[in-house]
Amino acid sequence: MTLEAQPKRSSILRRVTLVAWLVAVLSVAVFAVILVLQRQYNVQTELETEARTLAQSIEEDIRQHIADDRHSAIVDQCLSVMSREKSLVYLVVTTKQGDSLVHTGADRWELGPLKEALWHPAAGEENQGRILTNPFDHSGKCLHYSYPGITKGGHWGWIHLGLSLERYQDSITAIYRNTALAGSVVLIIGALVAYFLARNLIKPLRALQTFAQRVAGGALNARANITAGGEIGDLADSFNRMVESLEQHQVKLRESVKSTASLREKEILLREIHHRVKNNMQILTSLLRLQTRQTDSLPLRQVLMESEARIRSMGLLHEKLYQSESVSTIDLHGYLRTLTAELIRTNTPDGCRREVKLNVGSVNLGLDTALPCGLIITELVTNALKYAFPNRPLGTIYVSLNPDPASEGFSLIVWDDGIGIDSSFNISKATSLGMRLVKMLTDQLNGKLAFDGAKGTKIEIQFKESQYKMRL
Repeated sequence: MTLEAQPKRSSILRRVTLVAWLVAVLSVAVFAVILVLQRQYNVQTELETEARTLAQSIEEDIRQHIADDRHSAIVDQCLSVMSREKSLVYLVVTTKQGDSLVHTGADRWELGPLKEALWHPAAGEENQGRILTNPFDHSGKCLHYSYPGITKGGHWGWIHLGLSLERYQDSITAIYRNTALAGSVVLIIGALVAYFLARNLIKPLRALQTFAQRVAGGALNARANITAGGEIGDLADSFNRMVESLEQHQVKLRESVKSTASLREKEILLREIHHRVKNNMQILTSLLRLQTRQTDSLPLRQVLMESEARIRSMGLLHEKLYQSESVSTIDLHGYLRTLTAELIRTNTPDGCRREVKLNVGSVNLGLDTALPCGLIITELVTNALKYAFPNRPLGTIYVSLNPDPASEGFSLIVWDDGIGIDSSFNISKATSLGMRLVKMLTDQLNGKLAFDGAKGTKIEIQFKESQYKMRL
C-alpha cells in the first residue's frame, strides 16, 4: 500500500514573517498618509494666517487711497508689497463695481474688469484659503486668499492674494523623504524582529512535530520536553497525556492478548480433558459390554447393562462438551436427543416400536447440573422402556425440560402412555437401584419430585441450576 502524496504546505515561519512585514508596510503607509494630510492642513493654516495678516496690512495702507480714488497710489503700494513679499505670486484689488487692479507680470499692472466669481466671492467664501492653479499664467499651484475691504463708508471690495506653495511642496517632499527613510528602517527592523519572533514560535512546534513522528513510529515511551508557556505549553502537556494514555492502553492490550492466549490454552486443555474422559468412558462401556456377553447370570447381565447405560450417558455428556463451542455449558436439546436415541436402541425388544418425543427449549446447563439431569433421564426413560409397555408393540415416552418462571428454575417431566404406576408408590421406600438413584440425584439438585400414575406414569422434577463453587 502506497501513501498518497502530501500537498506542499507553506512554512509557518515564512507566513508569519510575511504577515508581520505586510503589517509593518501598512502601518508605515498609513502613518505617512496621516502625516502628509496633517502637514498639508498645518501648512494651509499657516499660509491662511500669513495671507490674512498681509491682507490686513495692505488694507490699512490703501484704505485712504481707495477712499480718495487714487489708483496710482494703490498700484505703487501694491508694487512695494510685491517687491517686499517674495512669497506673493499675485496681488489683485477688486472693487464692488467690478474694476480691478490686476498684476499680470513682474512689473506691469493693468486696470480692467474681472468678472469671474473667483474675484467676487460670496460672504461664506471670504477669509478662506483655497489651493488652485495660478489663474493668470497657469504655472502651478498657489493658495488663493480673498480678504474683504471695509472702510467707514462700508464694504468697498476685496484684496486677493496668491501665495506660493513652495514651502508646502518642500515640506511634503521632506515628509516623503523622511517617511521613506524611516519606513525602510522600520520595515527592515520589523522583518528581522518578525523573523526571530516567528522562529522562536516555530521552534517548539517543530519539536512537537518531531515528537509526533516518534510516537507515530511506535515510541510510546517518548515525552515532549518543551518549556514554552501559554497555548504551546498546554498543547505539549496534552500530547504527553495522550501518549501516556496510549501507552497504558497498549499495556492493557498486551495483557489482554496474553490473557486471551492463556484462556485459549485452558480451553484447549479442558476440551482435551473432556475428550480423554469420553474415551475412558467408552473403554469402560466396552469392558462392561464384554463382561455382559461372557456372564451366564441374567440378573448380573441386567446390572451390567444398566451400569453400561449410566456410564454411556456420562460419556456422551463429555463428548457434547468436547464438541460444543463452550466448554462450560451444554445444549440439553442435542444431548437428550442423542441420549434417548441410544436408550431406545439398546432397550427396545425385538418386534416392538418405541418413540421418545422431546420438548426441550433453549436450555444450556453447566456440567454440575447437566450430569445429574442426564442420569435421571437415563434412569426414568430406561425404566419406562422396560416396564411401561408389557406385551405392547407400540409405546411413546415424552421428555420435557423447560425454564419454570414460577420457581425461577427448570421443570423436568418424563411421562409415558404405558400401564401407569400404583398410587401408593413411595419413592422413599423404593428398593430398586434406579429409583433410589433418581431420588438421590434429585436431592443433589435441591429439587422437588412428584409422581402421577393416573394416565401412564408421569414424573415431574423442579430444580434450579447448581452454582459452580471454586475448588481451589
